[in-house]
Amino acid sequence: MEHRRHRAACQPDGGSADGAKMTFDHRITRGHLLRHIPPNSMIGVDVATLDVAQDFLLAHLHAAGMFDLVVFKGGTALRKLFAGTAGRFSTDIDLAIATPDEDRRTVADLVAETIDDTSAGPFRYRVENRRGRWLIHVDTDLANVAMPLKLDVGPPCWLAPDVRSFVPVPIHDRFDFALPDLPTMSLEENLAEKVARLNRVAAARDASDLVWAATTTPFSGTDRNVVRRLAVLKIWVDVNGLNGHWHPTSSTAAFDPSLWLRTGREWDDESIGLLAHPPPPIEVLESDMVRLWKDLANLTVDEAVFAAANEKDRSAVIAAIFSLPSAAVSADELWRVQ
Repeated sequence: MEHRRHRAACQPDGGSADGAKMTFDHRITRGHLLRHIPPNSMIGVDVATLDVAQDFLLAHLHAAGMFDLVVFKGGTALRKLFAGTAGRFSTDIDLAIATPDEDRRTVADLVAETIDDTSAGPFRYRVENRRGRWLIHVDTDLANVAMPLKLDVGPPCWLAPDVRSFVPVPIHDRFDFALPDLPTMSLEENLAEKVARLNRVAAARDASDLVWAATTTPFSGTDRNVVRRLAVLKIWVDVNGLNGHWHPTSSTAAFDPSLWLRTGREWDDESIGLLAHPPPPIEVLESDMVRLWKDLANLTVDEAVFAAANEKDRSAVIAAIFSLPSAAVSADELWRVQ
């Protein structure tokens, strides 16, 4: 498999670059997992177990050098590195390739290979490729876990990633190792991706993340202008595609805030039980979205042009992307066809 050269400095058993083996000692019991379930929550011990298993898995991937190739993103990154116990539970491990030079499928295969048939602390991991999607099955003697984690490796970040520490939660006191700092997609870009997804599917979890960010200090001070501009540009790319990394998404319409800044939408509430504790009624989530994010509809002149998602504006869109503050991609990389 390509990219094995990236693992040359790492030990296959999770050792560090200097040859020292990374250990994942712990003092976790089933009782600790039960206490990891928030009060008034709809989740069970299986989801709480997956949440803890994610911490060990991320530490394993870091020790194996995988975060030289990928950046953490998505709802799980928000919970682990921004929100802590205030964040929703998520069963997704969403990653982005670190640079446009990497091949997404090759990196995804390597991450899956690094996870498969490995153990970290009380957890054992097995990877399955089901119809082109990676699933991570978790086994432990502490609880019965039937739900798999979902692994996805996406295109590179547009903005330079941040390096953040895990937000401490009580069960971390039972870890006899230090959780690593991880490179993560900037909060502005993470939120913009959630807006872009709401433009094509009514996912309650994305609305929940946006409401959390808008009501939580210091994240409520996130630059809304950057979030809005990123969202408009990402939706243009969802419609039209961009080089070999971003393919058009068939279900995507042009930027239309009226799709999600309204009430009465049919929400996909499959994971509503994994939201805030207790999960908010859908009508409350809708009204909060309208109240807190209505400024997303206030576009600049050029954003209004990009919002129409016309292919003829490709050059201007690429110029706008690499002109973003802290842009991590160049115009040449955005034009490149892979």
